[in-house]
Amino acid sequence: MSYLNSYIHLEALTILTIIFLLSIKFRFIDSRGVATSFIVGYLIYVFGGRVYFLALITFYLVSVAFTKIRVRIVKEVGNKEDGVRGWRNVIANGLTATITAVASGLSTDQKIFFAAYLGALSSAFADTLATEIGLLYPRMPRLITNMKKVKPGTPGAVTHLGYLGGLIGMTTLTFISSTIDKRLSFYEAAIIVYSSGLIGMTVDSILGATVQAKYRCRTCGKNTESSSHCGSNAEQIEGIKYINTHTVNLIATIIGAIIAITILNTLTTMK
Repeated sequence: MSYLNSYIHLEALTILTIIFLLSIKFRFIDSRGVATSFIVGYLIYVFGGRVYFLALITFYLVSVAFTKIRVRIVKEVGNKEDGVRGWRNVIANGLTATITAVASGLSTDQKIFFAAYLGALSSAFADTLATEIGLLYPRMPRLITNMKKVKPGTPGAVTHLGYLGGLIGMTTLTFISSTIDKRLSFYEAAIIVYSSGLIGMTVDSILGATVQAKYRCRTCGKNTESSSHCGSNAEQIEGIKYINTHTVNLIATIIGAIIAITILNTLTTMK
């Protein structure tokens, strides 16, 4: 039980402080995002331990690296962010992983919660890199529900390059999780991470294309994912009002965790 070790708490505070001071300096994340990330990182570190945190920080650093690369090449595409993450993004991608890490620290069944953690993280990792790398696609993407060509940045838009990005995220997480921890074999980790990541990122795209709210700015006429634009309320044109891009991300990570648990139980039964 790592959370009972006072040294782990001090270690977590020291490492997180260094990471987030650097994040602020290089504008990886805004001030409220830093506060939220600190809480998420701290809980995962002290309850899940170093292994959980290493997987998390790998996701964070690889994601921001690809975001910065994308911003340098295409500064702004459609509705997408300028590369600086906020607290909503942190909650959407990290809440499920945090819950599973805390549950792992409080439970004697380490394997099932580690699998759930990887499932949630894989979904977030795959979707984030699919978005950032997919935005570099030189042609029009296609909407996942009907394969019609749409503008880059449209919720639910997919490309071959985007799925390659997702594959990079899943492969990175598979090697990290299977080499630094032996609760899962390489075979188990690979099946869990790839299945959860692929299904999670696909569900994210489907929800983005169907139920996510989309708006049109009343001032400039631009389509946006935000309910406000140009300093005023935007007109909703599609989707469900209370389902935004962050809600969709959160749902995808929950599904990723559920898929991971289901797969682990299936593999255990087959032994």
